[in-house]
Amino acid sequence: MPFKRILSVILLGTILSACSTREASEQFRGSTSQRLLTYSINNLMSQLPEEDFMPFTGQPVYVRSHFIEASQTLNYTTQRLYMELTSRWQMNLVDSPEKARYELDFFFTSLGTDNDVFGLTIPIFWANTDQPSFDILAVRMYHGVSEMYYFSKDKETGVVTPYDRILNRARTDRFTTPFFSFPVDDLDENSILD
Repeated sequence: MPFKRILSVILLGTILSACSTREASEQFRGSTSQRLLTYSINNLMSQLPEEDFMPFTGQPVYVRSHFIEASQTLNYTTQRLYMELTSRWQMNLVDSPEKARYELDFFFTSLGTDNDVFGLTIPIFWANTDQPSFDILAVRMYHGVSEMYYFSKDKETGVVTPYDRILNRARTDRFTTPFFSFPVDDLDENSILD
């Protein structure tokens, strides 16, 4: 009877670990996580729609960016946004709302990395790693995620215009088994700067 209980516990553990798990990471340890996030931010900025920003070309614009916390990541993202607005649309970014013809507010809903594991894995409780498991047949996904939406305000008319959400994921995924693994996505293909 104890053998059946042990087998049942192992089978239950295997079945439970065969679903997807997710871990959001706020610390950018190492080059891979830093590249994933910055590539995601770069790609997000390249997705800004031409039709949304053409009316502000050459105009004095005051820009605010918002996130749930002030951080170096938000500072980087804001500077990257400024460069996109001035280089693509030649906006005249001003340092106060009083000097602006338009105001733009950017709300970032995600600036970080995700670790996902999907497939058949067995948890290893005694291992001292971030995701302790033995992969039977799994895909390990490591993503940089950036997402935002934004509003414009015409200072002369007072009209506030909302715009759609934009999302970008830079990814490096690996298919893994106990005997071999291989990349599914190449991180270097995610860069807009190549």
